[in-house]
Amino acid sequence: MHVFFVIFAIIAAVAAIALHHSYKKQTTWRGTVTRIVEKPAAGIDGLDTKDYVDVHYETDEGKRGKFRIFRKKFEVLYPNLKAGDRLVKETGEVFPRKDA
Repeated sequence: MHVFFVIFAIIAAVAAIALHHSYKKQTTWRGTVTRIVEKPAAGIDGLDTKDYVDVHYETDEGKRGKFRIFRKKFEVLYPNLKAGDRLVKETGEVFPRKDA
C-alpha cells in the first residue's frame, strides 16, 4: 500500500509540472524589462553548476513577472538586453522574444 502512495505522488507531481508548463506556453503578453539579475552558479550545497539570469518584467497590463534562463542561453537569445527593452511573449513560445 505504501508503494501505491509513492507512485501516486510521483504521477501527481509530473502532472502538475506538465500543466504549469503548458499554461506558461499558452500565455501571451507584451511588456518592458524592469531588471536583470545575474546569479552565479555557487549554491549552498554545491550542486548548482550553471550560471543563470533572472529577467524581471512588467506587462502592459501592469502585471509583474520574471523568468529564469541559463546564462549561455540568455546570451544567445537576448544579446545586449537591458532594462527598458520591450519583450513580446506569443502563444506557443517558451520564452519571450525581444521586440524590435
